[in-house]
Amino acid sequence: MLSIRLTGTPGDVADAVLALRETFSVTAIRGLCPSAPVQPEVRVYVEVATAG
Repeated sequence: MLSIRLTGTPGDVADAVLALRETFSVTAIRGLCPSAPVQPEVRVYVEVATAG
């Protein structure tokens, strides 16, 4: 399992999650929250399954 933190605008983060889903098996998405001190950025943590 690999955990990836994504930080950016809500639209950019959503696009990145969709791109990750095209390549990896996403097992969880956690923590949609503001990324202080820069607004309106948000952050999420995406967990993906690793081959092995």
